[in-house]
Amino acid sequence: MNRQAVSTAPAPADAATDPARFFWYGVWVVIMAGSALPMLGVVHVPRLFDYTLTLVIHELAAFLYFGHTFFSNIWSLLIRRTQPRAVGVWARALLRKLCLGVTAPTAVITPLFGLMLMEDWGGLTKNAWAWDAYFVFWLMAGFSVVPDVIRYGRNRNAGDPAHGLLSGGIRGMLALAAVLYILIWCMVARRSLFAGPILGLLGIST
Repeated sequence: MNRQAVSTAPAPADAATDPARFFWYGVWVVIMAGSALPMLGVVHVPRLFDYTLTLVIHELAAFLYFGHTFFSNIWSLLIRRTQPRAVGVWARALLRKLCLGVTAPTAVITPLFGLMLMEDWGGLTKNAWAWDAYFVFWLMAGFSVVPDVIRYGRNRNAGDPAHGLLSGGIRGMLALAAVLYILIWCMVARRSLFAGPILGLLGIST
């Protein structure tokens, strides 16, 4: 049945022939450039709420982001790889809703409210462990979150559940490694690998 599903699947949309691809490349560049500014110390985000509420929102969004990204991606990849095409199309459609409804907003809320919290600690560049956490999350957004949100938002391959399985699996494992680095090395151990060398290279005092 799987062989038949593959043979009857519609041809995937070719990125090389996408007339809007350069526009979306530009969107990616703008998002990445804008979100990098806090790491340079040129953008500060003041708190909108008291510290405790800001912390709760930050932690809740991070929990939702990790839980959804980890479990739903594994579930979706397994179904799309092993089940008939109709089931795979349904799984991909559900993952699209979760990506746009959970991943996208929590990927904004988590670092944004983290930046708010860091203002009480002297700013992002004064806390190497927090800078590392933001930097790694920023990298993860660049290779996983932003491309996925754009891809699922445009939905050009809705009828092909096998599209992007390999690249999605690779990016998913890299994202998992990034999240574990943030949780264990940055948040628990309060350690940093990247802040000192990068900020020193840029001439930014810590």
